[in-house]
Amino acid sequence: MYAVVTLQDSDELMVVPSNWLSSDKRHCNWPPFKSAEKCMEAVKNKLNPEEEGKTWEKLRIIFLGEYGTFEKAKEGQKEIKEHEWSYPFDTVLTGIKRQRLENTLGMSNNQLQPLPPVTAASTSRTLSDADMVEILQMLRDIKSKVQENSTMLKIILKDNTVSEAPSSTCVPSKNLKLPLRTSEDVARTEMELKNATTRKKYVKYLSSLGGFIPKDVIKKMMQHVLTDDLAMQFNWQGRGDKQAFSHLMLTDVIRDAALTRNVNRGDCETEIKKYLSYAASRKRPREQGGPGHEIPNVISTSMMDN
Repeated sequence: MYAVVTLQDSDELMVVPSNWLSSDKRHCNWPPFKSAEKCMEAVKNKLNPEEEGKTWEKLRIIFLGEYGTFEKAKEGQKEIKEHEWSYPFDTVLTGIKRQRLENTLGMSNNQLQPLPPVTAASTSRTLSDADMVEILQMLRDIKSKVQENSTMLKIILKDNTVSEAPSSTCVPSKNLKLPLRTSEDVARTEMELKNATTRKKYVKYLSSLGGFIPKDVIKKMMQHVLTDDLAMQFNWQGRGDKQAFSHLMLTDVIRDAALTRNVNRGDCETEIKKYLSYAASRKRPREQGGPGHEIPNVISTSMMDN
C-alpha cells in the first residue's frame, strides 16, 4: 500500500509507502539518503525503517489518501496537484502558503522580519486530515455527477429534436392515403392493415406526429386519420346510428403509436372518445361563420360513451 501525503515543513506533495507512516498517520519516517534516486528506490521497494541501520527522520505530514499500488498513488498525487490551488484547497491545505503571503504583505518596505515557525497553533485553523480526504472525495463525486448530467441532457435534447422533427422526415401521409374521408376509405384501410408491413408504416407515421401530453398526442393522430365529417359517423361503442370506432384495426394502430409516445391504453381511449364526441362542434363553427362564431353547447349521443 502507498499513501499520498503533504510534508508540513516543506509543503511538498509526496508518495510514500504506508509502512513509513505512524499509526495515527500524522508522521512519516523519512530515509537519510541524500540522493533523490535512492529515496525513490526506497519508496518503490517499501524499505522497512526499523530494519535499516541509520536513523530515519520523523516528519510531520498531512495524510491525503491511500492506494493499492505505486502507480495509482502517483495518479492520485497528480490529481491532487491539479486542484491544489483551487478552492477550497487554498483554505484547507496547511495554512503555510497563506501565512507566508500574509507575512510578506504585512512587512514594512524597510524592514524584513523572519517568518514565525509553523506550530500546532498556526495550523489550528485548518481542517483535519479526515475532512480533507472527504473534500477530495466530494469533488470527485461532483465531477462524476456533472459528467452524468451532461450525458443525460444530450440524450434529452436529442430525443426532443427527433420528436419535433419536421414532417418532411416522417413517412409521407399521401403514401398512406390519409386522412380517411369516407366509409369506403375506412374499409379499404382495414384490409390494408391486415398486412404487418403496412401496419408498421401506419404506426411509424402516427408516432412521428409529435405532442407531449396525451391530449395533444391523440389529437394530432386523429386529425391525420379522419376528417371531421367522417369522425361524426363514429362513436366509441357504435351506439345509436353510428359505427363503433373501438372495433377497427385502425384503433389498435393508434394505440400502438400512442404507446411509443408514452400514452397508455386508458388515456389513449379516453382522448379518442373525446375527439369523436366533439367532431360536430368542430365542424359547426366553420359552417356558421368561422372559428370566432359562438355556438350553443351541444350534447351529442356519442358523449354517452364517456
